[in-house]
Formats: sequence, C-alpha cells, structure tokens
Amino acid sequence: MARPGFRAQMDALIGRNIAIHFGAAGTLLLMVAQAPIIGYFIGLGWKGQEAVPQTYFIMSVAALWMGCMNACTSIVVERQVYLRERMFDLNIWSYLFSKMSVLAVVGGLQSLLLLATQGRFMHLKSSVLAQLLFFVSLSMTGLAAGALGLLISSLARTSYGAVVAVPIVLLPQAIFTEVLLGENVKNAVPAVIEKLTLTKWCYQALMDVHQGVHVLDQAKSLAALALALGLFLALAAGKLKLEES
Repeated sequence: MARPGFRAQMDALIGRNIAIHFGAAGTLLLMVAQAPIIGYFIGLGWKGQEAVPQTYFIMSVAALWMGCMNACTSIVVERQVYLRERMFDLNIWSYLFSKMSVLAVVGGLQSLLLLATQGRFMHLKSSVLAQLLFFVSLSMTGLAAGALGLLISSLARTSYGAVVAVPIVLLPQAIFTEVLLGENVKNAVPAVIEKLTLTKWCYQALMDVHQGVHVLDQAKSLAALALALGLFLALAAGKLKLEES
C-alpha cells in the first residue's frame, strides 16, 4: 500500500491536532484567554494615553511569550506516538507543518484579542492599514515564536522541562533590546544578540507603524521573522531526524 503523500499526511494531522485541542477545551480556553488578560494589563498601564515605545516593547514580548508557550509541549507530550508513526513513514515536515497550521490560527486569534482588548483602554493608531500591520507583525512574531517552541519541545525530555526552558530562552530576548539597554545595546556582544532576537524585529515593525509606515522597514522586519521561523523549524526537523540515527 502506497504511503500517503505530504499533503494527505498534513491534512490528517491537522484534523487530529484540532481534535486534540478541542478535546482539551480547558487548555485551549486558557491559551486564548492569555491575550485579553495581557491586553487588559497593557491597556490599563497606558489608560487613556497614546502608545509609547515601551508599549510596543511589551506587546512584542507578549506575542513572543504566547507563541512559544502555545507550542513548547506539542512534541514532547506525544513523543512515543510520533516515534511509532515514523516507523510507518510519517513525513517529518507534514508533522511540523500540521502543528504550525493550528498554531497560526490560535496565534492569529490571540493577536486580535490582544489588540482589541488594549485598544479599549488606550489609544493605538486606528487606521485600517495600521491595525492590519499591527496584527500581521504580532501574528508573525507569534508564529516564529511557535516554531521556537516546537524546537524547545523537540529538545525537551519532559513537558515540565519544556515549560521551564521557555523563560530561560525568552529572557535574553527581553533584556537585549534598546528599550531596556539604551545605548548599551550598541556594544559588540549586545548588538549581535539583539539582532538575533524576535523581539527586536517585532518591536521595529510596530514602531514603524507608529512613526509612519515605511515599506522597506516593514519588509525587512517581517523577512527577519520569517527567516527565524524557517530556521527554528529546520532545527526542530533536524533534531527529530537525529533521534532516529
């Protein structure tokens, strides 16, 4: 019997992932509820005021946190199922893309709720273009962070270990930014680390919308996030493949 192709496997896995998420409705609700809760606190912090650079920094960190937490246990909790299915020619990329497809929907919903909630308390740019670019930047950051979460999950041996690893991985991405370090971020090592963080590129994209949209700056930031997404997925695929050797 011929092995199902890449698309057929991915479609079947997406269906299974959706069923798993709705089968654990409480967990799914908590995942989605993070966004309005965080949005409420951000909006409350700048209640009745215009957004400032610190606002966009917190939004970037929030997108990073939610995306990574959404995915960090996705692989490790079903490692034995994955290994058994690999014995029957499961395609690694179908497996990872099926995870990312569901994470993209959840992350997009979180981005909408984050923007909608904080927008009720504070002033964000209200033009359709600005709101769309805010959404795209946050969603893309959440998706790249989801790929990072899958990488963490592929490396972890237990769900607890994956969850504990998330703050350790994300902390440098919050510290090495111009918002916190100011001029120090231009020093040799901090400057290199900053360019490797998802926070930098999300923050840069959000700030660009705030200051007036510049197409090249937006494209550069989104391209950097897309590159990070691809790199994290490739590393996760490599780790899963390495386990078989």
